[in-house]
Amino acid sequence: MVDVPALIKIFVIFAVILFFNRLRLNLGVSLLIGALLLGLWMGLDFRNLLRSIFINLTRLQTIALALIVWLIMFLSGLMEKSGNMDRLVKSFSSLSKDGRTVGAVMAALIGLLPMPGGALFSAPMVDASVSGGSITSEQKTAVNYWFRHIWEFWWPLYPGVILAVALLEVATLYFMAMMISVTLLSILAGILFILRPIGKIELNEQAEFSFQGIKYFIQELIPILIVVFFIFAITLAGNALQRFGFNIKIDSGLSVLPGLIVAIIWVCAVNKISARQIKIALLKRNAWSMVLLILSIMVFKGMMSDSHAVLQIRNEMITHGIPIILVIVLMPFLSGLIMGIAVGFVGASFPLIIPMFQNPDLLNYLSTAGLAYTFGYMGMLLSPVHLCFLVSKDYFNAGFLSTYPQIIKPALAVMLMSVICYSLLNIF
Repeated sequence: MVDVPALIKIFVIFAVILFFNRLRLNLGVSLLIGALLLGLWMGLDFRNLLRSIFINLTRLQTIALALIVWLIMFLSGLMEKSGNMDRLVKSFSSLSKDGRTVGAVMAALIGLLPMPGGALFSAPMVDASVSGGSITSEQKTAVNYWFRHIWEFWWPLYPGVILAVALLEVATLYFMAMMISVTLLSILAGILFILRPIGKIELNEQAEFSFQGIKYFIQELIPILIVVFFIFAITLAGNALQRFGFNIKIDSGLSVLPGLIVAIIWVCAVNKISARQIKIALLKRNAWSMVLLILSIMVFKGMMSDSHAVLQIRNEMITHGIPIILVIVLMPFLSGLIMGIAVGFVGASFPLIIPMFQNPDLLNYLSTAGLAYTFGYMGMLLSPVHLCFLVSKDYFNAGFLSTYPQIIKPALAVMLMSVICYSLLNIF
């Protein structure tokens, strides 16, 4: 059993996690069991196993993620209870007649916020937008999940993008210019394979584009704009301090916290939310379930790193003579599938594959990097441990396996088009 290839071990562990979850065992608990089995099977002794769990549970990043997700649920709960969420949807629905467009735009707007579990924030908005039609829970999950993730290919506030640019040693603007096209491909794939099969959903027959409607929409969007403003302000402040010689690095996760706190205060003050409503939102049961899920994901992710599973998979692929370009795309894809987080697949695979890039020309170099990032990102979107997928599925009570067909089609379309674009760039 010890000599089983690392890739086979990973897929067996995923199957075990899915099996326990199908038995209705809490997904967080299922992931913890999977992490323990993974560590033992990859050769960690009991002492190092416990050490890995303790270190990954007590990391500042883990604690920050748990706090951020809890605050997201708290803020979204307050916006929902106060009617802020409904007013936001209605304000945009006055600009568009189709509920599918409203739902997709709501998810995309929240996607501009680099907050872990941000799909929780957009899920109630998507639900309010598309519930008027004959739409399944799986389709709702797909709308929320897919359009929430159309920006992270290039949006410079995301840690995965920042890390990729740093490892590639290219100008941020060049990487952004290369990857914007993948966002356009994702939007097109989402329209064709997710929105179109749903059919038109009449949300507001009197909808008409107007400046008054835009003003109303922006007013209801203020809590989200507050979070965006603080992210920009803190990021710019950190960059300015570094330019003046202060070696202060502000964690991208922690930069979200001040904005969330101010947004919560804003929603409470503007909507005159009572102490009783605040208490109910604070003690919401599913918020604590999400916190457990976050902790479990971070333990699983840490176990992947501590057991050197990704490194073993890479070595196995090279040993079996797999072509370099396949290694370049498969390593990020498998890393994304395994870790379910962009900064994870970039950090695990890019240091290994960048030395394999064989094109000294900048355009070809960036096209190879873009192809690798796209495949890694699609692997992340298809990952059964991706936080946004899990929380979206749970919010809409969608089936785990029955949701995948909704996501696989647009993901395959994006990967295919990326391969075609890469081939054309390298031919000419």
